[in-house]
Amino acid sequence: MTYRLRFPADVLDTYKQLPDEARRDLAVCLVDAQEHPLEVSEPYGEDDGIIRTVARGHVTAVILIGEHTSTITVLAIAYAGE
Repeated sequence: MTYRLRFPADVLDTYKQLPDEARRDLAVCLVDAQEHPLEVSEPYGEDDGIIRTVARGHVTAVILIGEHTSTITVLAIAYAGE
C-alpha cells in the first residue's frame, strides 16, 4: 500500500525554508516511508506504531501514520544545520 503524504501549512513553510540538501534528505525519507512507514522510521517516545520519526543527514521529521486513511502527516521538522 502506498500512503499519501500530508503537510500542514506551517510545517510545509518550515520545509520550504530548509537548505536544498536538507529538503532532499527529508524528501528521500518521506518517499521511502510512503511504501513501508514502520520499516523506515523509528518510534517517537513509546512505540505505538503511529507517531514515528524519520531522519537523514541533519534533518529529522516527526510523522503520524494514519493506517485507516493511508496517510502520513508530517507533524514537525527539525534541522540541526551544518
